[in-house]
Amino acid sequence: PPPLAAAKLGCWFVEEASGGGGGGGSVMPSDLTQRRALLVLPPPGQRLPEAALEPDLPAEVEPGLPDARPRWCRSARPGPGEAEVACELNPYYPREAHVPWAAGLVGPKGGCPRSLDGRWAIATIQNPEADFGVSSILHREGPLPGKPPEVPRVTTATVFTRTPRLESLLGKDVLLDCGFSAPATAFSVEWRHQHSGAGRVILAYDGAAQRMTEGARLFLDPGSSNVSLQLKGAQVRHEGTYICSVYLPHLQAQQAMELKIVQPPKVTLRPVPFPVHLNTHTDLACEISGHYPQSVSVVWKWHSPGAPAKVLLETWESGHRQAPDGTCSLTSFARLPALQSGDQGGSYSCHVSHVGLGQAGLQRTLKLKVAGRLCGGGRTAGGEGVKAAGVSPHLGRRGRVCPPDT
Repeated sequence: PPPLAAAKLGCWFVEEASGGGGGGGSVMPSDLTQRRALLVLPPPGQRLPEAALEPDLPAEVEPGLPDARPRWCRSARPGPGEAEVACELNPYYPREAHVPWAAGLVGPKGGCPRSLDGRWAIATIQNPEADFGVSSILHREGPLPGKPPEVPRVTTATVFTRTPRLESLLGKDVLLDCGFSAPATAFSVEWRHQHSGAGRVILAYDGAAQRMTEGARLFLDPGSSNVSLQLKGAQVRHEGTYICSVYLPHLQAQQAMELKIVQPPKVTLRPVPFPVHLNTHTDLACEISGHYPQSVSVVWKWHSPGAPAKVLLETWESGHRQAPDGTCSLTSFARLPALQSGDQGGSYSCHVSHVGLGQAGLQRTLKLKVAGRLCGGGRTAGGEGVKAAGVSPHLGRRGRVCPPDT
């Protein structure tokens, strides 16, 4: 078979503007600059010398950025109908971690070994539609003293996820996927939850002391790079952003995952049964309960026999009510037009739209089957349809509605 070609992925190279931060890597950079870049992904097990790539670079791309062999098995080139891959490159500055669960990774002496010399960058690639995200730390080593110059070698440490976006129903277990690839060494893991401007660490693994904080379940098998997190019985309070950070000596990479809780509403019409009289208005109620998120829309329609459906305009809603579990409820009201004799066989419907119901939404309909005695005396017409509709005006021998007895 013909040799596999290198995949080329358009990226943005983002860094601090010169002069802002004294060497870069400041916590709050004042200005950022971005340039077009090209991330070249050789076929698995192969290397492409940088000098061989530069003649093929587009004019707007500057040479000199490192290439990397990916540690994940997906195509970086979107096919027809696939979503574009988001790619960003940033300068990277190795440093010790200062969180308690990673402080012991570098040992008591600390300091920066010569192996950290050279040029570092971090590449972040995301395609939520294809269910993957990856961050790779790239290292191009400088020449060693007394050694002849060689082709620069790029090493990587990678953190990845296959669940960048998740949705869950209430009460279901949720698996937040996170894994890493790196040289065999001690490591620490942190899982952080952020929502509505607040954040907290929900689980941390101290790789140096082999300790773990209590919290959700962490998949941490001996010799495994799987550091996924399981949430038991997801609730509304679990919604938000989850950040999986993997700490190595002097290095750190992370992946962020968005969890949304979606619970479809229950919809009921009331009152059933209820009395309806000729030439009077009737108020109906549509109870929408137990849903999340809060946003919901309601459309009322009246379906008269032999005529197009009409949207009822005289409608109003109660305020949203929130249950202790965080789900929401509301009641939508509609006023039916005054019932006429020709409305026999008509129906009304309450159509609810919510993210948990899909594009079709949910509709509840009741058909008006009017039954009663014959006009001018005689037998009574059984009353069928009363249970189905909860409505019982009276019909005459020729479909004419008779006034109720007084």
